[in-house]
Amino acid sequence: MEQKAITLGGAVWINLANTIVMQDNQSVDVLEDPSNMLQWLEGNGLLEGELTVESGKASIHYALILLRNICLEAITDLHGEGRLSDQTFARLAKKSSELIVDVRTERSNDVPYLIHEGRSSEDRISYAVLKSLVETVAQYPPERIRKCEHESCILHFVDTSKSGKRRWCSMDLCGNRQKAADFYARQKERSGK
Repeated sequence: MEQKAITLGGAVWINLANTIVMQDNQSVDVLEDPSNMLQWLEGNGLLEGELTVESGKASIHYALILLRNICLEAITDLHGEGRLSDQTFARLAKKSSELIVDVRTERSNDVPYLIHEGRSSEDRISYAVLKSLVETVAQYPPERIRKCEHESCILHFVDTSKSGKRRWCSMDLCGNRQKAADFYARQKERSGK
């Protein structure tokens, strides 16, 4: 799994939604492979310590699947309704209320700040994903959370560009493919074939 693809959504929660990808015209769950799951966690800054116990990996996998479902519902809501539906908000609120979060105070350059972090690995990961979702929805209008315009791509991203006109999940992945396809189509049209 390519590092860039792990984080191209621009927010942890969208990166989690993007763990379902298209390969050979089929939907593939990237998290099914434990090494991909660990790579995704590490790429999103959520892997702390070693996950060597298989039951630990299984419980984190289960938590990620539940969280991903909430993230996918949120994307559907934002595209369809321009806001989180009451049902998605209720699921988000329920999942948040189940978290056990510790708070500690640290400082940097003599300025104190609070750190909130889940107590268990599942809580830590869940908190980071839910926090990312809530902060993104609060900071960006729904039309800035987009699906890649390439016809065979199902990935999403937060358009943080100044102009608000980003079209592709990644210029390297989909943008260049689409531009090349458009170029060859124009060439074919000009040659009359």
